[in-house]
Amino acid sequence: MNQPVNSMCRPVRRGAPARVRRSRGFSLLELLIAMTIGLVILAASLLVYTSSSRGSRLSQVETQLNEDGILALNLIQQQIKQAGYSQQIIPSAGGATILGNYSGLAVRGCDHGFTDSGAAFDLLSCSSGTGPAALAIRYQATTENTMPSSTVSPTNCIGNGILALAASQASPAPTPPPGNSTLADNRYFITNSNGHSNLSCRGSESNGAANIIGTSQPLLMDVEDVVIRYGVASQGSLELASTYDPLRHQIVNYLDASSIDSLAVAGPIADATQNRWSRVLSVRVCLVMRSEQPVADAPDGAFNYKACDNTDATGTDNYLRRAFTTTVLLRNRLMIQS
Repeated sequence: MNQPVNSMCRPVRRGAPARVRRSRGFSLLELLIAMTIGLVILAASLLVYTSSSRGSRLSQVETQLNEDGILALNLIQQQIKQAGYSQQIIPSAGGATILGNYSGLAVRGCDHGFTDSGAAFDLLSCSSGTGPAALAIRYQATTENTMPSSTVSPTNCIGNGILALAASQASPAPTPPPGNSTLADNRYFITNSNGHSNLSCRGSESNGAANIIGTSQPLLMDVEDVVIRYGVASQGSLELASTYDPLRHQIVNYLDASSIDSLAVAGPIADATQNRWSRVLSVRVCLVMRSEQPVADAPDGAFNYKACDNTDATGTDNYLRRAFTTTVLLRNRLMIQS
């Protein structure tokens, strides 16, 4: 049989298969490379996220720690500024020996806490060994320098009312004689509960027809240590002065409480305790604050801090610590009566 020919006289082959281009997927090697690259990108993203979250957590803890430290300092400053306050009853000296309602010690402290923080002010004694310092502060309380109670009476450091039972010490007594005044007697110290060290206070408060030193209550959590130094003069003063006296109104040294208790008696004040502690013109307070929660995986150096003695210290329990320091003048011992 003759085969058909095309116009070029070439035979045409019938039934010849057409060429088909096959589609093909990724090879195993290509899949492994793609998965590896994806895992590397995912790991890098997780690392950035984890680092960012850790930094944010650390920043939050540091911010809270700083806020707590400033709050604690402000609380202590406010009380120390009141120390020794007394309302002036006699307008000017004019032969008077005591011009105000209260003529007594403004502060008294212990380097390692009170043996009994509820003891009478004149009977306070100090614990031996180690531990945070404690401070007692006295002043005439009014509804203007304290938060008034529900019965509109002056209050102590935890907001409990105080009765006006303190006789005026103005001498000689003016005519007509002044009525009784309210004496605040607040004690600040560290207590421990549930793994936290708290700045606590107890003070004079009404109990029936009398005032007693009430029970303590925490004011601020995670105050781990308290160190106090006192600026002292050469001689003591128990109230505002009418004239400047460098022996009584010039700070000559900063001492701890035990050093004040060892001072030689000097000047006209006969009682040894009053003679020594009435020389205090300023109070320098250092508080070591600890973070409320531990911080995991903190960067190197995060747990380093300066202790109250300005030495380098490092926490080993994953808690942040910072020391906060302030110096407060006893303006009711330094100011001059007009």
